[in-house]
Amino acid sequence: MRDVYSQYWITAREKIYGFLEYDKNLCNYICEQNKGTGKLLDVAIGTGYPFGNCFVKMGYSVYGIDISPDLIEKCKQLNPNINCKIGDAENIDYPNDYFDCTYCFHSSWYFTNLSKVIDEMLRVTCSGGLVMFDIQNRSNKKINKAYRRCLSPAKGIKKIVLYTKNVIKVILGRGSPIWQSFVHEVPTYPEEIYKYFKERQINKFRVMVRKEDESVEIKDRLSSFKDFERLVFIIRK
Repeated sequence: MRDVYSQYWITAREKIYGFLEYDKNLCNYICEQNKGTGKLLDVAIGTGYPFGNCFVKMGYSVYGIDISPDLIEKCKQLNPNINCKIGDAENIDYPNDYFDCTYCFHSSWYFTNLSKVIDEMLRVTCSGGLVMFDIQNRSNKKINKAYRRCLSPAKGIKKIVLYTKNVIKVILGRGSPIWQSFVHEVPTYPEEIYKYFKERQINKFRVMVRKEDESVEIKDRLSSFKDFERLVFIIRK
């Protein structure tokens, strides 16, 4: 994740995905809940696009951490007003109650211990502050099917494609070849998050769903979540 997969995200977020309507809706929600200036922490900030960049333009003091040195260097080049540094989401190098809002979008499925990351996000957020993160919803049939397909070993056409890509990397000297297929993204069952909240006695939270048209909507019934690929958890500390 730190040295290989991060190379994709140096350009992909801006050139391939852009500033999605979903992203804009998340930014608008944070702004509505945190009016005026304040300190925000972007966990797994990447290059700073689109969230950190957006909030800086709105007058917020934006901080960011990412495990990839290359992404942090790119973030500094593109966004000199963002206070970013190399950091581990499971051990955030900031004091308790430091930020007005801590968020993590498009990244929770890369963490080995999401509960630990949420613990840290809560720790560095001040009382009354906002913590937000989204998950790929494993209760959704499409997400679960894609994940199960990734877990199957590379064989047949999939193996040929994997080896062909690696041979091209060796010939051109671009990137590090990876001869074994591996899973980058691990979706989460929403029930696991609810269990975590119960154990931590977190009661002030809501869940927002990402709809097919990129709009978002608050839904509080766990049974309805299976219809949506992406869920956003919102905690008021």
